[in-house]
Amino acid sequence: MNRGRPSLKKLLEKVKSEITVFHKEMGGFPASLEANEIWKDIWLEETHHSTALEGNTLNSREIYKLVEQEIVTGNKEIRHYLEVQGYSNAARWVYEQAVESYKQQDKIITVQHISHIHKLLMGPVWTSYPPVTGDQPGQFRTGPTPRIRGSSLKLPPSGDVPDLINELIKKINDGPGDLSVCEWVALIHAEFEKIHPFSDGNGRTGRLLMNYILIVNGYPPAIILKSQRPKYLRALERAQSKNPDYTMLAELVARAVRDNLNKLMLPKLSRKEDLVPLSTLAEGTQYQPSYLRRLAQEGKLKAVKEGSLWLSSKKWLQEYIDSRSPRGRR
Repeated sequence: MNRGRPSLKKLLEKVKSEITVFHKEMGGFPASLEANEIWKDIWLEETHHSTALEGNTLNSREIYKLVEQEIVTGNKEIRHYLEVQGYSNAARWVYEQAVESYKQQDKIITVQHISHIHKLLMGPVWTSYPPVTGDQPGQFRTGPTPRIRGSSLKLPPSGDVPDLINELIKKINDGPGDLSVCEWVALIHAEFEKIHPFSDGNGRTGRLLMNYILIVNGYPPAIILKSQRPKYLRALERAQSKNPDYTMLAELVARAVRDNLNKLMLPKLSRKEDLVPLSTLAEGTQYQPSYLRRLAQEGKLKAVKEGSLWLSSKKWLQEYIDSRSPRGRR
């Protein structure tokens, strides 16, 4: 049992509350000038971790040099540089297109979205390393039904892929219904990977599609870290079993969303008056969110409560710090 770790239900409620505050009280997704650096940091991090999940060996510094400065460093396989180039191109398109679609309140996903993501992703690699099937970037698989190495999952025949993808797109466009956004996205991601529509690049395409769906629904993207690979694969296996269990995958998504939500909220702290969740306020300080929450509950830290979420400001935190005696410091 993990002490202090909230249940999935509480975690999902907290994420929903924080998303509401992010859009209603803090202006939502960053404006264009501010967005350049914030989004860039996030999609470069995603490029690193999502390609590493599939065995890519470039580290963060090598990726930054390649993507930002077009400088090849290290002594890795050419294919690994091409994979990073393709992923960064696809991630940039996903973030820019999804944010714009969110602003236009356009949540519709089409086959063209999925094909375009795969085309950007695999174009650089397949130009130099074409698949034996002869498939083109953005084209659904046409050859014999592949097998996933190390998995007992039975994939559908290639001829069934178009219909299965159309059914999945309908589920996406029908929305989450009674599910939370994180649960719904976890379900969609697991089903996409179970269809395995392309001859290669399915995991990367699926994670980019997941983030497109999150962003157009007002949620930050979720980055599955390379260190989480074993847990991520177990979560997918559970979600794709005969009796699907999406809880583990939904938790991974929800926690990843919160991580990036904090990154998007942090610039708001430059405005000392802005109210932010205590988890964001705690970033870069000596305090844990749980300690700030106790201070708020005891009335020692000025804060307001929005539903189940406590909000405070940089100014109010500084007032609390200034009011303490040296003896009372922690």
